[in-house]
Amino acid sequence: MPELIDLINETLPQFQCGRCDTPGCRPYAQSIIDGAPHNRCVPGGEDTLKKLQILAKREPLELDGKYGPGLINQTAQVIEEECIGCKKCIDACPVDAIVGAANLMHVVISDICTGCELCIEPCPVDCIELVEISKEVSLAIRQASEKYVELKNDLKIVRVSQNKLNHSNALNSLMGDKINQQMQQRNIDKDLALESLQSSILESQKNEKLLESDDLERLIKQLRT
Repeated sequence: MPELIDLINETLPQFQCGRCDTPGCRPYAQSIIDGAPHNRCVPGGEDTLKKLQILAKREPLELDGKYGPGLINQTAQVIEEECIGCKKCIDACPVDAIVGAANLMHVVISDICTGCELCIEPCPVDCIELVEISKEVSLAIRQASEKYVELKNDLKIVRVSQNKLNHSNALNSLMGDKINQQMQQRNIDKDLALESLQSSILESQKNEKLLESDDLERLIKQLRT
């Protein structure tokens, strides 16, 4: 099965565009093996569709246009004088091809940009343009893109795991505080209950004329000090 995932992944165009509703080409390869339709890679075109059909041993399907439109051989560029440094394009890039700091101009690393267009929509000032490149250059970039996707996904898994650990630690700390409060409250309630019981016993003895009123008041006062 791992070999089939590799074969399907190699057949996909490696734009890492996520238009197939999965975060990259390898996740889509896994999704196909798990039963997802094999006709969602519109950027790959008819040639990719036919290869996927053979590899996955599926019935013929037409490309599903709702996962389009297609993509051309291109790369993104930031228009320097218009960039406001919001970092939204950095967060959107599946291969970490955009670098920059908050409130400073960002730059696209053209050697690893697949032209997936995911950085276009989140840019609030439309300062990203697409430039057509040769098929050969685009193929070389896209074929090398998977390692950047895997690195980003691995880092995301680490962050999620750390967040879960932090959340679990916070819950454990909160639970510990609550238990301590309950234990403290239990001790307080125990003392009050004992005092109440002893007072009741003294009151009953007063009613039965076993204690004088003055003696009773003195004993009760001692209990409360």
